[in-house]
Amino acid sequence: MNDYDVIVIGGGSAGTAAAREATNAGARTAMINDGELGGLCILRGCMPSKALLASAHAMHDLQKLDGFGIRFEGKATPDFEAIVSRKDAQVARFKRAKISSIESQSYEVIDGRGRFDSTGCLQVGDRTLRGGRYVIAVGSVPNVPMIAGLDDVPTLTSDEVMRLRTQPDKLLVVGTGAIGLEMAQFFARIGTKVTLAGRGPLLGNLDAECGAELTRALEHEMEVFAPAGLDGVRPEGHGARVVLSHEGQRIERSVDAVLFATGRRPALEGLGLEHVGLRPSNRGLEHDAGMRTENPDIFVAGDSTGRLALLHIANQEGAIAGFNAAGGTPERCIDYRLKMGVVFSDPPFAQVGLSEPELIQSGRPYAVGRARFPETGRAITMNTEHGLWKMFADKETCEIIGASILGPRADDLIHIISTLMHKNGCVQDIIDLPWYHPTLSEVILNVARELSSQLNCPEPVMPPC
Repeated sequence: MNDYDVIVIGGGSAGTAAAREATNAGARTAMINDGELGGLCILRGCMPSKALLASAHAMHDLQKLDGFGIRFEGKATPDFEAIVSRKDAQVARFKRAKISSIESQSYEVIDGRGRFDSTGCLQVGDRTLRGGRYVIAVGSVPNVPMIAGLDDVPTLTSDEVMRLRTQPDKLLVVGTGAIGLEMAQFFARIGTKVTLAGRGPLLGNLDAECGAELTRALEHEMEVFAPAGLDGVRPEGHGARVVLSHEGQRIERSVDAVLFATGRRPALEGLGLEHVGLRPSNRGLEHDAGMRTENPDIFVAGDSTGRLALLHIANQEGAIAGFNAAGGTPERCIDYRLKMGVVFSDPPFAQVGLSEPELIQSGRPYAVGRARFPETGRAITMNTEHGLWKMFADKETCEIIGASILGPRADDLIHIISTLMHKNGCVQDIIDLPWYHPTLSEVILNVARELSSQLNCPEPVMPPC
């Protein structure tokens, strides 16, 4: 006899989505949660970082008022303790709402770390649980590279920086993904002297042109060395002396601490997966479109897949895994076409669908349209200095297959593209629509017209009178 039809291991976004959908599909469900309820996004990820950034961006905006004809004669001073307290209060609010949502569900929540034993049962503390099927959604942990000397100097991970109570005067941020870029700009804008270093050019794996534009924007606020190598670290006073290599040069800096924003890895250690026939790698657990692993009774979702560490994807994966684990019919499948990524820098960067490096690697014939925000009406009125909108279309069908946006409100504008892609929209669909002027969103019309000039798209169909 099984104790539950479905046991979900992990209580973050993917885990709660899985438990909810399994329960709604009629399964007796338990969710195993190790530690604080709320999930990475709320406790140490999306929400606290955006709260911090909001304070930093507000501080920065005051320094730009002269460009709008406004005289600000006072002095704005960042209060790190107050900024952190504001962040903590908002996190507590989000956590209360999340826990309330969990408590409104009818699945059981069990506190503890689950581990499969040699019989295939799940050990949670002193309890032995047997499920008909399982969903693994245990999230991720920071990935810190092995570098000699790190144990002797002050270091921070993306988790630990959210608990920081003293503002560093000088900081090295290692890693130019979303976390590194966002935290580097946060600290730079509140007065920390920031050095940013990454193994590759900014946004190099997503869009090199947008990355070059973002680099030019950030260089006004911090030192940017990308690509660069971290060649050495040694103690110096209460901080560290770091050695970087960049474009054949040796660069040394004294910093109070080193923040490693070098990605995360699935937290699969110690789960006893070998007892259920699973072989995890640093990239997580392999799965099919129904989120089923090599073991047909075990599903996976969220960061445990090692695929896309994105909340909206984790929610989708969790819902599909929970529904399918419960035996829901017809079986649901994940569609990764609409994978979106956003960096909440200023200017923000957003990408959806296929990136240009992916298109080049695939050999798929495509066309690209571009527009620069600083040359468009509404953006000019906003004193926009940097920004680029790129969109990709299939050369044969004219279907929109991806986009990159670096510029004001890119995090919201990207949803125009994702909506079009969800409906398999094409270039002509954009041209046929009226776009309000002057807006940032109407920039898409310029991009679509440039694409249309390269493609053999059908002529626009005007509605009859």
